[in-house]
Amino acid sequence: MPAYRTHVTVNLCLGLPLGLAALKYTVLTTPPDILSFTTAFIYGTFFLHPDVDLARNVRLLSLKGLLTLPFRPYSHLFKHRGISHIPFIGTLTRIVWLIGFMWLLFGCLGLAFPHLADWNHPLFWFGVGGLAVADLFHELLDLIK
Repeated sequence: MPAYRTHVTVNLCLGLPLGLAALKYTVLTTPPDILSFTTAFIYGTFFLHPDVDLARNVRLLSLKGLLTLPFRPYSHLFKHRGISHIPFIGTLTRIVWLIGFMWLLFGCLGLAFPHLADWNHPLFWFGVGGLAVADLFHELLDLIK
């Protein structure tokens, strides 16, 4: 299994350009769609990757540790290389987990966001696509030994 830096390097240098090329030649896109895809891809590469089920092993009092805070309970519930490593299903699991965490956090703080996400908006789906493609490249690299 490749190291974290290898995953990041391959995702950013190979996965992102290939994902953007596939996006350009398969669907009609606008600059905001491409930005949504790219931002989600980069976020997925660094913070919302399949190995987030190991968040409990990251030192909490660091920048990366604080950014993995929402996934510390997730890492105790899901074993490594389990559901979070299934392409697209793992992506959706982590997205639903993060939305649930934010809903719970804002609910406990007494803040109400009736429209937390517009599920029918193309930018949302381009973002989900960016996360899914980043995960796919992570999984493909895990297959190479």
